Amino acid sequence: MTAIDRTAYPRLVLRLNHEELGARYTLTETDRDFVCANTRGEVGSLVLAMLLKTRQDFGCFPALGEMHLDTVAHLASQLGSRSPTWPGNSHGSTSLYRYQAAVRAHLSVTPYGDVAEELVTKTTLEAAEAMSDPADLINRAVETLQVASIDLPAFSTLDRLVNRLRTEVHERIYLQVAMRVTPEQMAVLDTLLVKPANSTTTTFNRLKQTPGPATPATIRLWVERLDWLVELIDPDPLLEGIAYTKLRQFAAEAAALDVGDLRDISQPGKLYTLLLALLRQARMRCRDELVQMLLRRVRKTQVSAKEQLAVLHDKHRGTEESLIGILGRVLQTAQSETDDDAFGRQVRQILSEQGGVEALSGK
Repeated sequence: MTAIDRTAYPRLVLRLNHEELGARYTLTETDRDFVCANTRGEVGSLVLAMLLKTRQDFGCFPALGEMHLDTVAHLASQLGSRSPTWPGNSHGSTSLYRYQAAVRAHLSVTPYGDVAEELVTKTTLEAAEAMSDPADLINRAVETLQVASIDLPAFSTLDRLVNRLRTEVHERIYLQVAMRVTPEQMAVLDTLLVKPANSTTTTFNRLKQTPGPATPATIRLWVERLDWLVELIDPDPLLEGIAYTKLRQFAAEAAALDVGDLRDISQPGKLYTLLLALLRQARMRCRDELVQMLLRRVRKTQVSAKEQLAVLHDKHRGTEESLIGILGRVLQTAQSETDDDAFGRQVRQILSEQGGVEALSGK
């Protein structure tokens, strides 16, 4: 059974503070008019007010015996009752059903029934194509019922329904994979669970183990691992159409099992689906590790190149500034000297003063 605290299903807390009581259980004028119009006695008014506020707060009707007395007292004080008599679960069922029907009519909501279950079934089946965590599926069902203004059923009802539908989706996926896998591919997958004669471990354990982070020192091991994985089976055509989130969940499930657990799986389709998902993930991780290592090497090369370029700039900055100064003097000479021969002699003199052509050219 899924833990309720992992879901968005509303649940009562032991005690609300003053601010929470004011925000969630303060009666409006409309609320008061509704209560007065549908009850006569003090106890009935208090029960109806509680049903109204809890339905607004939770989307369902919690058991009256679960309500904290502070919440009861808060509502009672608003109804003018100083010493409230709270019946809890002993309140008459006939009156309780009548009050619940009145609240639903007032809030324009409907009880959970066959139509609501069909809605939840459709929503859950669609969501289960991509989601695997029962808590996520229950959250989607709760959201659907709240949007449709339908009472939430008991948590156990949603939990059983969601897990049954999730199992149906998974079994359909397992069957789909089983129909795609050829006998030759089945044989390859079966050998993953067998320890070779010259090895101390099974191929399945090798599939789960990696050479560690990809570095220049381990790149050969990663390349060999990728070659080995590619030679086994291409899982992509066999898993086509299955959502990435489902494949990730199947791979995680396979990785959490040992060889004995996998051998105990009676559904061949499930076994092959888990192994193929794990194989697919192993290939993806292997490629990702190699690409990331390559990117790290490229970034390191870029940083080194920038550092060397900065050193060259510093080394030749004096020469560059000197050449810029010489060019400025040559331009000034060109502006003042109109005779070409005289201009050439003056340019040679300027170059000679700076060490000559060979010195300036870096030879």
